[in-house]
Amino acid sequence: MSSTPPPAPLPTPREDKGDFGLGRDLSNARGQRLLNADGTFNVRREGLSWSQGGSLYHDALTASWGRFLAWTVLAYIGINLLFAVVFVLLGRNGLTGDAVDQFGGLFWRAFFFSVQTFATIGYGTIVANGIAGNLVVTVEALIGLMAQAVITGLLFARFARPTMALQFSSMAVIAPFGGGSALMFRIANRRRNELIELEAQVTLSMRDKDGGAGERRYFPLPLDRRTVSFLPTTWTLVHPITPDSPLWGVTASEAHDREVEILVLMHGTDETFATRVSSRRSYRSHELVWGAKFRNILNASRADGHLSVNVTQLDWYDAVALPVPTAPSGHA
Repeated sequence: MSSTPPPAPLPTPREDKGDFGLGRDLSNARGQRLLNADGTFNVRREGLSWSQGGSLYHDALTASWGRFLAWTVLAYIGINLLFAVVFVLLGRNGLTGDAVDQFGGLFWRAFFFSVQTFATIGYGTIVANGIAGNLVVTVEALIGLMAQAVITGLLFARFARPTMALQFSSMAVIAPFGGGSALMFRIANRRRNELIELEAQVTLSMRDKDGGAGERRYFPLPLDRRTVSFLPTTWTLVHPITPDSPLWGVTASEAHDREVEILVLMHGTDETFATRVSSRRSYRSHELVWGAKFRNILNASRADGHLSVNVTQLDWYDAVALPVPTAPSGHA
């Protein structure tokens, strides 16, 4: 009796372990930027309820100041509008004091009384009347105390949360270096505080060399200097393009076809908070300038003898000629 041998197992797809945890699906998406210029990712989590996928505290801390202040104003006005409607439902005798016409109508008198109650101002020109009105005042006073405590806590947490405010050059350059060429980009600290023990991790992402349709690969890029103890001025990070570099022999057009992207992860310690902070950035092929060299933006001619750095000039560069790459002996 013959038996059919079991089918051979399918080969397990090789996963590139240097992908920063991005995974195969995101890595192989066509035309997709892996990491936005501001350090965010092009991934949206779906299938979660609002309570599961959202966090009011996290959103309040990470939202821009404009959005946070807009949320605060909306919450403040919304609560007062709600209680104004409740006071209106109590009728004309629910509140006593100044004439209704002085405030432009019953609703506006109720609204401004709610504002006074919410903020515990209590001018005394308008007062609640009866047990129902005073119960509403009691509830609003409690909500007002809690809301002010929450808003105060969030404001403090936003100011106290340590973050890294690195300014990256908006482009990376391929510049002459050590008789050959190198990939370079520049950073500076936007704040007046100091960052210490700064460390850089740079990874090159590009597709296999088959017309841009191949699988994306990741290559860690060795740096001429990957750590600095202090960052008082600027730091130009340099990856020498040697025959051992994955960028060796890659041209500007090939970098575009192979969807080259330089992923940068920075770690450092904020001296003010003594806390580890991080920042991210990426450079795509159209953000690489071939044959350029950053200008020196240090100013040592100040009258007080101090050095100065104009961070707005971080992107300034001059066009230069690149040397023709020549492989040393022992390399193909």
